[in-house]
Amino acid sequence: MGLIMENEWFHAAVSLTGGEITSLFEKKTGTEYLWQADPSWWKGTAPILFPVIGGLLNESYHYAGQTYSLPAHGFARKSDFLIQERDDDEVTLFFSSSDETLKNYPFEFIFSVRYILERGGVTISYSVMNTGSSTMYFSLGSHPAFNLPFAGGAFENHYILWEREEDMERFYFKDGLLVAGKSDQASHSRRILSLSRNTFDSGPLIFMNPNSREFSLRNSLNNRAIKVVTDGVPYFALWSKPDGAPFVCIEPWHGIPDWSNASGNLVEKEGIIPLDAGLSWSSGYRIEIHH
Repeated sequence: MGLIMENEWFHAAVSLTGGEITSLFEKKTGTEYLWQADPSWWKGTAPILFPVIGGLLNESYHYAGQTYSLPAHGFARKSDFLIQERDDDEVTLFFSSSDETLKNYPFEFIFSVRYILERGGVTISYSVMNTGSSTMYFSLGSHPAFNLPFAGGAFENHYILWEREEDMERFYFKDGLLVAGKSDQASHSRRILSLSRNTFDSGPLIFMNPNSREFSLRNSLNNRAIKVVTDGVPYFALWSKPDGAPFVCIEPWHGIPDWSNASGNLVEKEGIIPLDAGLSWSSGYRIEIHH
């Protein structure tokens, strides 16, 4: 079941399954910016990654003397969300811990996501509330996929522009895990990553501690751009299917997959966020459309 949002500039849709935004359609140009989940390439659009990102070593983790298992990217993306608030141009959805989630994730929580359509695009806000009696541990990632091309040209006419100069290593992802001891430089430019049909042959490009807070998908043929704007994230990924799939994902992450040599202890997991009992944590990002 989907929910529709609309304002003067955009028409959008949000799914109650996974709570993800599934459409961002610009009225003036007749452009759909979000990938429409064609299963011949990839059946996602903008899944929410919670309470883990990527995979766990041996598909499991240890906490308080017990061993638990979670699927890659966690369970939020397949959970049923409920409507908390709804208006013409915004919607807030939530889901909570349950007997089912507690079997493999022993923390009580309320997770909510709010979408607000604006003149320039859409703002997405997350909130995690720890409703239990002990510290909870989680990661949270965004995984929006954008159509290519979105303003003419071919796949090769597009590039990623970082807001600031970067000198980051690219880390590798295999079988759901980060490959320990393997990294290299993603490109020779400090701000631009040109896209080609071979860019993602070795999987997603994963970066740590970017200086930039804004990441743009741009077209060399004109001034149109899709910008992902954050408040600053510790990790960031780019991904698409190899051989020029007609989309690219720009992924701000608070957390990362397990390393291939991880201890498996949840409390020691790199990037994990501790949240004390009774407290809330919030984050989010904006998708801005530029001409």
